Amino acid sequence: MKTAKKFDYEKLNGLLNADDRHPHIHNLDMPYRLASIWQDYGCEVGIWEENNQVVAWAIFQPGWWNLDYVIHPSFRGSILEQEIFTWGKDQMKMYSCRTGEEFWGSVEIFEDNPNVSQTIKNLETVGFKPFDWSVFRFELELSQEIQSGQVPKGFTIRPLHGENEIQAYVDLHRAAFGSKVMTTSWRKRILQQPAYQSEIDLIIENEEKMPVGFCICWLKDQVGQIEPLGVHPENQGMGLGKALEAAAYQILKKHGARMIKVDHASDNESAIALSKKTGFQQTHNALRYYVEVKCE
Repeated sequence: MKTAKKFDYEKLNGLLNADDRHPHIHNLDMPYRLASIWQDYGCEVGIWEENNQVVAWAIFQPGWWNLDYVIHPSFRGSILEQEIFTWGKDQMKMYSCRTGEEFWGSVEIFEDNPNVSQTIKNLETVGFKPFDWSVFRFELELSQEIQSGQVPKGFTIRPLHGENEIQAYVDLHRAAFGSKVMTTSWRKRILQQPAYQSEIDLIIENEEKMPVGFCICWLKDQVGQIEPLGVHPENQGMGLGKALEAAAYQILKKHGARMIKVDHASDNESAIALSKKTGFQQTHNALRYYVEVKCE
């Protein structure tokens, strides 16, 4: 195993797409995650090789307290996987010691992944325990006609203007989620990702041309995903999120998407109800396992 502060995106992306039948939970929105703040806090990429071929890689993501790990299908449930979880737990603790933060570090796995029972044993061996909530994956086939969402009077949806609106996006993201995790450096890196498409990076603005909601989409192999979508607290409850979501479906379909995927926390009843009303069907359940992290 070797570690690196930087990485060859294309090389790692190839492993991400090694299993078409059981794609990674972040197969589509991984560019968003790879651009995140992990590289601003001294976190590393763990890379495991066999016969000069990358068979696994992992990154601890402080933005979500989550270990993103990608492993070749033939190594799922193996002792290598346990090694990755041990490495990830060590990375979490080193981050905690550097920053003084205490948190629950997590790992996500689809419950229908091959060898999932052994993966769970590997997690538990390292000290991870099951969360009391999971992540539901919903999918919508775009063979049917999608109705355009009604944009409330006085509001307009348009693509973001890239470099010219970085700070506006950061401020809005922070307000929408009540968190300062989004940074200008993260946003800049998003714009530089090979998979980023400015036409499907949407914003909704009010009559004063102030951005009050955002929705960034990811598209690969005719499959789209929204991640993330947010609305300023002062404008929530006005139907802006629903209008952004509908606009995203339309523009993804226009750009060739045949399916859209969205993820919701299992306890987010309102979001789940909206997706079902739109026509989404639940297809997967991603289990979450956690470990308490603090510097000792």
